[in-house]
Amino acid sequence: MITGFARLCAGIAIGCTILVGCSKEPLTSIIPPPPVPVADTTFIMNNPVNKEVLLALVNEIRAKGCNCGDTFMAPAPPIRWNTALERAAYLHSQDMLYNDYFGHNDLNGNNAGQRIARMGYQWQAWGENIALGILNERSVVEGWFKSVTHCKVLMGNKFIEMGVAKVGNFWSQEMAAPKPGV
Repeated sequence: MITGFARLCAGIAIGCTILVGCSKEPLTSIIPPPPVPVADTTFIMNNPVNKEVLLALVNEIRAKGCNCGDTFMAPAPPIRWNTALERAAYLHSQDMLYNDYFGHNDLNGNNAGQRIARMGYQWQAWGENIALGILNERSVVEGWFKSVTHCKVLMGNKFIEMGVAKVGNFWSQEMAAPKPGV
């Protein structure tokens, strides 16, 4: 004799089998996340750096070539200033100051390529240098050229644009090349 409870359990098992067995739709649908939105790029920066001096210092060494440690870096094309890169640099310097850290990745794990893209810059290559201290344009560039890894970024012949910003004593330099046709 089948009790009421047993009939209920058998009915549930049959019902579940029928529902799963007859379903032709996928049990889950995967929707890719939307692209990362471009951040508001109309904010006002209080960036005290002298663009002309920075460009002259970087381009003077790029034109001659230099040693980055034991590696000779051949002359590289001149760099031009880019406001989107300056804005990405400014926001990174500001973030480091306000959140008390010093690093290439922000506290959310975003790198310079992601920060640059948020400014609407469609890059094919990017590089970043950062510095911390009571520095001016000449001393920050000299410091970057004295560091092997920073020097190689500065001398990267694929980069054609840069932006530099200083907030407090935090300096960020973004270097990049746009995607072809952009």
